[in-house]
Formats: sequence, C-alpha cells, structure tokens
Amino acid sequence: MKNKMLSGTFWMSFGSIFSRVLGVIYIIPWLLMFGSQQNQYTAQALFNAAYTPYALFLALGTSGFPTAISRKIAIYNAEQRFRDSQQLFKAAIFFMCISGLVCSLLFYFAAPAVAGSSPILSSSSAISIIRALVPALFILPVMSIIRGWFQGNEDMKPFGISQLVEQFVRVLSILLLTFISYTLFHASLNVAIALSTFAAFTGALASLVYLLNYYRRQQPSYRKLKAASQPATYLNTKQLFWQISKEALPFVYVGSAITIAQLIDQFTFKQIMQFGSHFSLTAIQNMFTLFSANPSKITTVIVSLAIAISGTTLPLLASAQTDPEKAGKIIQDNFRLLFGLLAPVTIILALLAGRINTVFFGYNLHGSWLMFWSILITFIQAIFTDVFTLIQSLGKHRMAVILLSITLAIKFILQYPLVYFFHDYGALWATAISFGLVAGYCVYYLMGLSQQTRLADFADLGLLSRANLIFAVLATGLLGIFNLFSVANDRIASFLFSGVYGLITLGILAIISYYYNLS
Repeated sequence: MKNKMLSGTFWMSFGSIFSRVLGVIYIIPWLLMFGSQQNQYTAQALFNAAYTPYALFLALGTSGFPTAISRKIAIYNAEQRFRDSQQLFKAAIFFMCISGLVCSLLFYFAAPAVAGSSPILSSSSAISIIRALVPALFILPVMSIIRGWFQGNEDMKPFGISQLVEQFVRVLSILLLTFISYTLFHASLNVAIALSTFAAFTGALASLVYLLNYYRRQQPSYRKLKAASQPATYLNTKQLFWQISKEALPFVYVGSAITIAQLIDQFTFKQIMQFGSHFSLTAIQNMFTLFSANPSKITTVIVSLAIAISGTTLPLLASAQTDPEKAGKIIQDNFRLLFGLLAPVTIILALLAGRINTVFFGYNLHGSWLMFWSILITFIQAIFTDVFTLIQSLGKHRMAVILLSITLAIKFILQYPLVYFFHDYGALWATAISFGLVAGYCVYYLMGLSQQTRLADFADLGLLSRANLIFAVLATGLLGIFNLFSVANDRIASFLFSGVYGLITLGILAIISYYYNLS
C-alpha cells in the first residue's frame, strides 16, 4: 500500500509539475516569433481574452465529476463491485459527452459577447480566436472522466503521463503552427493566435489517444476483476449524477474564484477606461496585457503551491470533522506550511519581478511594477484559495459560497472607482482589497476553530512573520547590492541575474530557517 501511494504521488506530481513548467517556458520563443513588442502585447491580450473564459467554461464542463466518479469507483472496487464500476464509468462518459457538447456550444455562441467586452483592438478577429477553443472544450470533459477512472482504480501513472502528453503536444503545436503560419507563410497575427488557441485541441486529442491506448492494454486485468466481481446491481445514474452535481458545484464555484475575478477585469476594464480616460484602445489593450495577461503566466506558480498544500490538507481535515482538537491541529499545520513555504517564494518572485518580466516579455518598467504588485496580490489570493478549501473540507459549503459571492461583489463595487482613478493599478487593488478582506475573516474564523485567541500564537504566525520579515529585509538589501553592478536589461542578462540571485537568497532562507528551527 505504501509503495502504491508513493508511486501514485510521484506520477501525479511528475505530470503536474512538468506540464506547468512547459506551460511557462514556451512563452519566450512564442512571443519572440511575433517580433515587435506591440505585436507581443496584442498576442498576449488576444490569447488571454480567449483563455480566461475558456477556463471558466471548462470548469463548468467538468464540474468536479472526475474526482467524484473516481471516489465512487474506488468504493465499488473495494466492495468487489467492478461491474458496477464499469457501469458507472460508461454512464459518466455519456454524461460528459453531453456536458462537453452543451458547454462548447454555449462558448461558441458567447464568443461575440466575450470579444466585444474584452479590452482588445479587433473584436471581430477575437471571435475566431475564442471559437478555436471549442473543439478542446468538447473533448476535455470526456478525457477528464477517463483520468478519473484510472484514479479510482488506483492507477495514477496514466493520469500523470497524460497531463504531460497533453501539455507537450499543445506547446509543440503552438510553436510549430505559429512558426509555419506567421514566420513562413506570413499569415496575419490573428490567424497565428487562432491556431495557437486551437493547439489546446491537439494536446487534448493526443492525451485522449494515450489514455484510450492505455485502457486497451489494461483489458486483461479488467477481465480478471470482472470475473471476480459480484453481479451488477441497478444504479440509478440519474439520481447519482444529480447528487454528485449538488456536491461538486460549490467546489467548482469556489475553485473558479480567481478566474471569475479575472473575467470581471476583462469585461469591465475597457468600458471604464473608455468612459473615464482619454487613452486609445491600443493603450488600453496594452495596459490589460501588462496587468492581467502577462502576470497570470507567472503567478500560477504561487497559486499552484497553495492548491498543492490545501489539496494535501483536504482529506485529512475532512476525516477529522468530529474531532475539534485534531481538526485545529491540522489547520495550524496547514498555515505553518503555507506561510513557511509560500511567503518566502512570493518575496523572491516579487523582488525579481522586473527581471522575470524582462525574461518572458521584454523590458518594460511599467510592466515590471505591475508584475511586482500582481505577485504580492497573488499571495493574498493563494491564502484565499487555501482557507476556502479548509472551510469546504469542514463541510461549510454554504458559508464558502456566500463568502465568495461577497468577495466578488466587493470586487465589482470597487472596480469602477479604483480603475477610474488608478487605471491598471486600480484593477489590481480592487482584487487585493476584496480577496484580502474575506480571506482575513476566514483566517479569524479558522482561529476560532483552533481555539486560538492571538494571531501571533496561531500556527506560529508571529515567529513565521518575524522570520519572513528578516528574510525580506536581507533579500532586498542583497538586491540593492546586485543592482550596483548595472546588469543589462535584456533577456539573457536578466535570466543569469535571476539565477544567481535566487540561489543566494535560497541560501539565506536556509540559514534563517535553521536559526528559527523552521525546517
């Protein structure tokens, strides 16, 4: 059992980590193909305008079903009801085909409204770019259920490898299609971006082919399980899927919090700026690229760490709901890990924001400052993501839904005045205030569950804050020393600068952790 758990963890982590790395690295050669910085800004704005609503529709298309189905399959298999597992799996495939079809059609017909509301130069061109994601939106829900099948059968290898296959083929397709269309045949920028978004389908198709082939190779073992299985029972799949939907939708809504906040920016920024300023549409599009499209490629690292931490805590906390003392200890352990690991990572990334922005998107002072604030604000969103997962782990789904609705309402209310007066910074600060206020309340609520009255004592936050403050001061001082050497603001120099600086700051962090016994 231990070996199976280690193997499963390895494959899940392997696929997730490397797919995310690929999803960030490809940006550099992809943007360089477009030549001028203005073309790069336009490409990022168009790509992001399509992908942000796509992420929301994809979440709606899957609705947490893969995880829920995998749990049911695991339960059936433990009871030697493999025939019921197969019956449920076939019904889930049909259900997700319908789900994928409905969501892809909705996405197709919503494309004009999405394009018209987004801060981009040509709405008509953006429609085809958005619609290029429709085939992927149809196929991905089905693929996710197949992954859930393997997960339920405690076979994590195809889950992890399929993620890597999907991302590798997607990235390769993006680079090849862009090179062939834009560089060789001199097609328009819009055509190249449309082909880049269509690459999501090629990645999904490659992953699906791999999963189906792996499923076929497993047939001998499935036949043995079927022979040893109890007779199939009648499953009321309609009622079962209805129950799963009611359980899954709160998780989908809360899990889409950051995406919904990004959509508020996407659908309101242009309108507010056109009404309250004299900036051209090109300038507004470039602002949107600098504060939303560019940073989101980097800040995903911080959110991913938070999701990994909360995902590890979720089953432990769910099983400790009836034991308040144990639940309180798990909550505090979660916060120790969150602030002990995530805060230093955020500090390093924030201090390197200018260099990171240069490596991926070219030198831009304004863009560097927006990257800096985006990274800091993402730390707030990471805390938000973590505490909401903890609240849902305790079965407080209604509370989580209400608090998220309040968060989004605050964001929406603050959006107009802050964007009107502070433009791109205003959109970021509206997010920071809305997510920060509600995340702070959630931390206070979890403190009460942990029977702690002082914030400094809760999860050793006083000690962790002191250690992180010392680290931030030393890391800032080190950055000042590095800047005395006048390193050039180009991609290669910024990459080398970031690598050397990052290694030294990690050494400083190790010393501080050892001194405060945080390791």
